[in-house]
Amino acid sequence: MEEDQISESNNKFSIDIFQAIKTPEENLFFSPLSIYMLLSMVFAGAHGLTETQIKSVLHITLDQNRYHSTFKKLLRVFQRDTGSELSMANLLCIHENYKLLEKYLWIVEDNYGGAIWSLDFNAIIDSCSKINAWVAEHTKGKIKEIIHTLEEEAGIVLVNAIYFKGAWEKRFKEKDTKDEDFTLISGDKILVPMMHQKEKFRWLNEEGFQILELPYKGARIFGNFERISMVIFLPENYNGTGEQENTLTHDKINSYLDKLHKVWEREIKVFIPKFKIERKYELLKTLFDLGMTSAFSDGADFSRIAEDPPRYISQIIHKAFVEVNERGTEAAAVTATVMIGGAIGMPKPKEFRADHPFLFFLIDSYTRTILFMGRVMNPKS
Repeated sequence: MEEDQISESNNKFSIDIFQAIKTPEENLFFSPLSIYMLLSMVFAGAHGLTETQIKSVLHITLDQNRYHSTFKKLLRVFQRDTGSELSMANLLCIHENYKLLEKYLWIVEDNYGGAIWSLDFNAIIDSCSKINAWVAEHTKGKIKEIIHTLEEEAGIVLVNAIYFKGAWEKRFKEKDTKDEDFTLISGDKILVPMMHQKEKFRWLNEEGFQILELPYKGARIFGNFERISMVIFLPENYNGTGEQENTLTHDKINSYLDKLHKVWEREIKVFIPKFKIERKYELLKTLFDLGMTSAFSDGADFSRIAEDPPRYISQIIHKAFVEVNERGTEAAAVTATVMIGGAIGMPKPKEFRADHPFLFFLIDSYTRTILFMGRVMNPKS
């Protein structure tokens, strides 16, 4: 299906962004889908070299019309009952004196379900307050602010919010959580609350690391069991994340997921730390380095947005939050862009003990889309 092409493109983009924003010893968490969806709305307004570069960075394989109508179908798939709470929302704010093309407004509203607001950007505090209130509402208060100022010439602000809350299919018991050692990449040890249970899960041992799927509660739809899962990639060694990350590709992840979904669940002792991560990323330089150069200069071509088109993108901000505990996982992310207007079969393991740095993904089972991606270097940081 063409929806699969968009999911695959999102996943390729996920790895690109991860490789670009990671730092050696810091926790990392972001929603590639949030960034990808916002840039897809930017793509709808791009033309010429700007369009070509965005298309390349997002790994888009469809033409403009098919792409956005297919994205609409994919968003409908995400709206199905997976047993977890997953919501996505888009907002297009326009300076009250700035006129956009009807076709662009229709694409944002019809294909992406975007709310469209007219705001007086000269009233900076009031406009930012309204946008941030929308953000807080659509992330259940987990992200309260995405933008605190606007340039005088701002013409458009585009915002995407995504929220997830899932309960573990096999819940950890709070009484089993105990403080245990977690080895940092430096070799130092710290005490962290370590959750524990002995249950049946899908598990793989691949090329120096283990892979474990921890599913959230699912729902049966037309005979198929639909759910979202956390998939953890755990290196054998406490300092093995760097090597693992350097060889991580979209094709490898797909191959691992294929293998994981073909193995039977087996009983395994699972130890994972409780953790909470909040992160903010300024993505202009990241996307510029990935090849999206035209969009951030006066040479940008956004002529599909307005007759007097935005001159360039001045900001792309991404904020993300995740909390993992005995009950399950809660995650949220927001991406905003400001556009300057013209006038945005194996041996059974003894245990899976995540007591040193690891990678994790939140993945939709049906589409294989990476919704969120993260790395835990220090559960207490």
